[in-house]
Amino acid sequence: MEKIKYYYSAMSKQVFILILSLLIVTRFILFVQVMTYNINDYAGEINIQATLILYLVYLCICVFFFIAYKFFFTMFDENNATYYNKLLRKEVTINLNNVERAHLVKKGIYLYEDSNDKSAFYLPFFRFGVISPVGVDNFYKVLKQKNIKIEKEFTILPGHGKRWKWVSVLYTCLALLALGSETQTLALVVAIFKSH
Repeated sequence: MEKIKYYYSAMSKQVFILILSLLIVTRFILFVQVMTYNINDYAGEINIQATLILYLVYLCICVFFFIAYKFFFTMFDENNATYYNKLLRKEVTINLNNVERAHLVKKGIYLYEDSNDKSAFYLPFFRFGVISPVGVDNFYKVLKQKNIKIEKEFTILPGHGKRWKWVSVLYTCLALLALGSETQTLALVVAIFKSH
């Protein structure tokens, strides 16, 4: 059995999410300082339970987006392919011996067992990250060996190549903005610690 994995779309995306998580933790420390030292009498005006839940939700969202791509993968061999969605606890299996046609589009691979328009199996290229090109290439070779009619609408696997460098640049800019905010918040936390 071979496995098709998903990877994070850009290292800068992971750095951005990590810095965002640190920003949430630092803002929580700042919140605790405001409550502990009763700065500007805010301690009586803040709903502590709602604020704690909100920070916990923000942190859980960051952790989810940091690791979400790991919940999806596909296992295949010469006869069967199974797509796993561990997040929703779903799996879809197809017998590759029954496949007549494969349609490779920019969103993923559709496999058809007969001539109708409804696909029997769908392998997405994007699931909180991008799909492994090595795994897709091996799956493509299996489809070719079985003499399945293949329609392909791209030359470079979507999510890879020079055109997708802008995603990395965008996440780099977001990471720098989050780092600037983190630096200001951390400086404020340190200043409050020193003054009390």
